[in-house]
Amino acid sequence: MNLRRLAIFRAVVRHGGFIGAAEQLHMAQPAVSIAIKKLEQELEVLLFNRSGRKAVLTSQGKEVLSRAERILDEVESLKQDVSQGNQLLKGELSLSCPSMLATYYLPELLSGFLGAYPGLSANIAQVGTQQSREQLLNREVELAIITLEDGQSNAPFDLVPLVQEELVVCTPRHHPWAEKQQLHITELDQQPMAFYESGYFVRRSLDLLCQEFDVHPDIRVQTNFLPLLIRSVKQGLGCTVGLTRMAEQEGELAAVPLRPRVELNLALAKLQHNPIDRANLAFFDWVTANT
Repeated sequence: MNLRRLAIFRAVVRHGGFIGAAEQLHMAQPAVSIAIKKLEQELEVLLFNRSGRKAVLTSQGKEVLSRAERILDEVESLKQDVSQGNQLLKGELSLSCPSMLATYYLPELLSGFLGAYPGLSANIAQVGTQQSREQLLNREVELAIITLEDGQSNAPFDLVPLVQEELVVCTPRHHPWAEKQQLHITELDQQPMAFYESGYFVRRSLDLLCQEFDVHPDIRVQTNFLPLLIRSVKQGLGCTVGLTRMAEQEGELAAVPLRPRVELNLALAKLQHNPIDRANLAFFDWVTANT
């Protein structure tokens, strides 16, 4: 279907004939007549009764006009939505993200992004970084926060680095460890701790260190619910391992660097050469430009 011919047809009706349409469209009258004739041939209908001097719609012409107006209005609406860009972009950002980053880093990013794109909303799923990586590779999600680990290939992904921090032991402020300059992993042996479950980089790193130094913490609480983890530390059930910002924002915790040093490098990721939803792409581009 030729949209230009539909537009000419509508103009003929709106301007009372071929002459008025030609003037409005800045076309020669014969060109308008030819376009209408070709449209009639394409649709195999007679659009106008040409017995008089004025072009009068046939019954079939009236039906075609109604459909043509809806089609042209929808096309115009689409053009406006695309051309006006950010302000009219509608939809939902979907992101898989570990709870620690979602709690202490993501709100600031979302505030800036959703402020720039008021037509969008956000759906954030709490998922460990290893599972997020697998979801991306399996094309189950389009955007996720993953860990950048030594020796692990990041070739399939486009990445925007977000966080680079060392892991710290988070303790209540009144805890004997709170005044230390650093803590060696061996000091956690037989000590009450609250840890993430498996599937999170923090827990995997701790398990490797404990195995290397033959350390056996007394794990009193094991959970992926970050609020429960933090509350357990504040209640004195055990210390935990996380990021400095976690201790800073909670206010009642102290952060002590863990040794050997373990760095947490997190990045926003999407599969290379994989088309994604406009809302997700807008977030990826916005984070790229603003971090």
